[in-house]
Amino acid sequence: MQSRLYGGPVEQGDHELIAAYDSDSFVVELAEIDRAVRLNESWEALFISGTADAVVVGRGGAEVAIAANIDPVERRADQLRKLVQAAVPLVIVCPACEAIVGFEIEMIRSDTKSVIVPYSPGFFGSAVRELEGIVSLRENSPCGEIEQIAFTREQRDRSREAVLRQLARDVAIIRRLIGSIQTVSASGPPAVIGRDPMGPKVKELPSLANLTVHFTGDEGLTARWSIALSSGAEQSRLSIVGRSGQATLTMPASDEWTLDMRSAEGSTESSFADDEFERVFWELLHSAGPEKLYDDSAWLAACRDQEAAEAVDRSLLRGRTIELFNENHTEEQSFKGVMAMGGCLLLMAALAILFFIVLVESLQLPIRSLLVWRLWPVYLLVPIVIFLLLQFLQLAVKREAK
Repeated sequence: MQSRLYGGPVEQGDHELIAAYDSDSFVVELAEIDRAVRLNESWEALFISGTADAVVVGRGGAEVAIAANIDPVERRADQLRKLVQAAVPLVIVCPACEAIVGFEIEMIRSDTKSVIVPYSPGFFGSAVRELEGIVSLRENSPCGEIEQIAFTREQRDRSREAVLRQLARDVAIIRRLIGSIQTVSASGPPAVIGRDPMGPKVKELPSLANLTVHFTGDEGLTARWSIALSSGAEQSRLSIVGRSGQATLTMPASDEWTLDMRSAEGSTESSFADDEFERVFWELLHSAGPEKLYDDSAWLAACRDQEAAEAVDRSLLRGRTIELFNENHTEEQSFKGVMAMGGCLLLMAALAILFFIVLVESLQLPIRSLLVWRLWPVYLLVPIVIFLLLQFLQLAVKREAK
């Protein structure tokens, strides 16, 4: 168990922190919660039934992987796969892994029926829910018909890793306002004049220190996200501009959030205390039972948020808008994809063999007199027969639907 998500219910005594793994960097903070918490044990103990009701997976543990000469990204991906395969209830701090790994974990989760509650800072906040309600009213909202949604993030660390990590988290908030992301269009440093976007890949990815990204959602709305250098305390602003008013949510990193609403009816300002930790644990507590209040599509949505963030580099390098198809990733579709690729390779092999046969026969080469050559029809049929037999492989590995 490793994360900084220990506030709220844990500190208030509503939940108990049993153990922490890969958490050497947070020993002081963990000791403040419970000095009896177990540290530095093998994380595989989480597979034992009854060890804990749930596991919080954070973003740390890199130093443990580096000390063991293991890629931290691969180690975390392997941990997630094994925990989901064991159907251990999880609260995962996002972004946790690459989108492609997340989709793989989603397929495992669908099969094991395990519970994953993704946590992105701010996503469960009551202030964001307030903005979501304003946007959902469209022309009936206090701001009138929504014309612009702008998200400005101010932070001191504008390295590639820090920007992409924060963008993936903020995309989750943007998704609540404009719906599933359909297109991503990014702009940043100017591209090299004369460079072919379809040419060889660049050796060094562009800087993201002045990144601006435009998102289009399936609700017919667009949003703009941009990064800026923080001149003081780190904060961000989320503005919703309508025809008759504007709502601006100011989100300082270490203070209460405030919502400034300005419309024809006047101006109001509201403050919001952070209650998102309680909401995370509420989601976890209601993940089982007859109520069925748990949203089992939450992890898939988080993976698509990560996919949208990863599309930024493709948009910058190609200089165009990237379309996201938001297709469902299932074992059956993955099997069909592998079969399609394998089938193409086998058919290409059959064509290559046919071309060679025609070449030998047309030129009357001496190889025609060999016994091995006289079996050429068999060589031609083998790839085709293999391709046809592989079509039945899905029946052999198909699992019974639960």
